[in-house]
Amino acid sequence: MKKIYIIISLIAAFLMQSCSLDEPTYGKTTTENFYKKQSDIEYALTGAYLQFRLKWKEYALTHHFVGDISTDDALKGASNDGDRRELYEISTFTISTGNGDVNMRWYILYQIVNRCNDVIYYAPQAAGDKQILARYANEAKALRAFAYYNLVTTFGEVPLLSTPMTPNEILGVTRSPVEDVYQLIEQDLKDASALPAKGEYSSDDAYRVTRGFAKVMLAKVYMFRNDFVSAEKILEEVVEKDKDYDLLPDYGMNWRREYENSIESVFEIPYKMYSNDKITELGTNVPHYFTSRRVGGYQGYGFKLPTQDLMDAYEPGDPRITYVFTRTGDRYVGDDADQDNSESTTGYHDYKMTVPRIDKEGYDAWMIPYNIRIIRYSDVLLLYAEALNENGNSGKALLYLNKVRQRARNTNPIDPRRSKQAYIPPTDANTLSDITVTNKDQLREKIWHERRLELALEGWRRDDLMRQKRFGTVMRAYATKYNSEKGKHFDDNRDYLFPIPQGERDKSHGMLTQNPGF
Repeated sequence: MKKIYIIISLIAAFLMQSCSLDEPTYGKTTTENFYKKQSDIEYALTGAYLQFRLKWKEYALTHHFVGDISTDDALKGASNDGDRRELYEISTFTISTGNGDVNMRWYILYQIVNRCNDVIYYAPQAAGDKQILARYANEAKALRAFAYYNLVTTFGEVPLLSTPMTPNEILGVTRSPVEDVYQLIEQDLKDASALPAKGEYSSDDAYRVTRGFAKVMLAKVYMFRNDFVSAEKILEEVVEKDKDYDLLPDYGMNWRREYENSIESVFEIPYKMYSNDKITELGTNVPHYFTSRRVGGYQGYGFKLPTQDLMDAYEPGDPRITYVFTRTGDRYVGDDADQDNSESTTGYHDYKMTVPRIDKEGYDAWMIPYNIRIIRYSDVLLLYAEALNENGNSGKALLYLNKVRQRARNTNPIDPRRSKQAYIPPTDANTLSDITVTNKDQLREKIWHERRLELALEGWRRDDLMRQKRFGTVMRAYATKYNSEKGKHFDDNRDYLFPIPQGERDKSHGMLTQNPGF
């Protein structure tokens, strides 16, 4: 039986919070008797990290719901269109202003912002090791920037909260211009670039954000804004100077428990954290949302089905197919039943979220001891290749593009986690040969395509399509090709953004305006 050490103050202060912008933050209600010393700040920072991993309200869920189900890579899935109707709306671009999953994304991200604001504001005043307190503040800045990046790319103009505020103060905050939001994000990430490198943390602190995370997120900001010169500069630091990361030798290693927080991992959401010599071990319910509905002993909900279009995008012998898709007839080591995907309309489920029984032993059926991978080094290399190409250096871009393809080519197509494998990619000497094109436009397409394959079902597809300014084009083409409701209703003037949650607008008494088209 697992041991769960839940810090009472964390439960009371962080977990029992309502889900609204207009509710008081934890810090504001306890300033008179908290935030006095280093341990108080650490508790507060732990509360910020915990917002990524609260049962039924996990950031990773919205990352995948929004990032994949809204794209050509995944269908909603589940038993029928009415099962979690909110995801059907996201998948078909018929989103209502009261959509629960959109509201959950807003809630989670602003909870992160509020917790981080407390840490950033009070850490300089607390008693303790000033160097550690400064690090805590920079961790909070990195997390706040991550939250605001997701807010601004999801909702556009959003309320900009940078200090602890009372409910009445929050209610008076209007949506800030996108430029102002990006300015805060950029400054936070520049400050957070002073954080320790990945290798400078102990194993107990492996979940913490690092200088690499801050720099990679800064590069993502620049890429989203088409500032390829700045993106190349910061990615050059990460890849060629800092050298904090490397690719694992085999693509499939990324989803094995023994390789959590590996050399390839830039950011993972942990299932447990250490704070003030205590363990907070929560697990995750995310895999259950995406696991087949018909696996004996641990049925899932069957959401987020990989599309046939995604499968067809791979070369037939690409070994990565093994680690993106599950099929009926697969069986995992320790399981006593085959994978049964008969309720999947495509015949596939998401491998990267499939959890064998052996990895769940001793744990609550819903709270599984799994870290959720958010950013990997291959993402960084492909961003770098893209920036280099846009800046006229196709030769160097090919170097990093092909580094990712070479690792894929050398991946074992036979999954060691499976005792039975329904399909084994027919790899040969010509599988995934190096890309050689140097034409800028052609190479751009190759890099974009490689990102889709390498990062499939990891929640970044929407982000890529948006910044590439081809979201609508791709989704309408999908709708036409498959005669599907998915993408049919995409409106370029509306669907690059989600609606501001109506509940938040109601509380603001008209201070929060709505996005066009909703």
